[in-house]
Amino acid sequence: MDNYPMMSASELEAAPFNQEPVPEREFEVTVSQTLSRTVRIMTDDYIHVVTHEPHNRVHEDYADTSYTDWRKAYENADFKIQDLLKELESYAENDLAMTASNSGKNHYLRRLIAACKGWVEDEYEVIES
Repeated sequence: MDNYPMMSASELEAAPFNQEPVPEREFEVTVSQTLSRTVRIMTDDYIHVVTHEPHNRVHEDYADTSYTDWRKAYENADFKIQDLLKELESYAENDLAMTASNSGKNHYLRRLIAACKGWVEDEYEVIES
């Protein structure tokens, strides 16, 4: 206290070195995250258009995707985030069953499993890039 100027009793009580630490408390929060990813997928859900007019030297060969169901095509080819979370949860639960209950890995796996639960899909869209 020799390095501090004279304080009144109320100032002394409010000084940082006299404060009790604030205890941790549990609070409920809502997490909303929007994720996106561009991937290549294979699908046969398109119209194969071939136009061949030799007299006009026109040859077109392209995929018309106007009516492609991109959600269905994606889900047939890849995993949605919820599917990945279910897979991760399953792997972690299997690993947890073979891990000692007092290990750091056990605590980590329990946190991982808890983090995989409770997610709700607010938005889901698949479009052609």
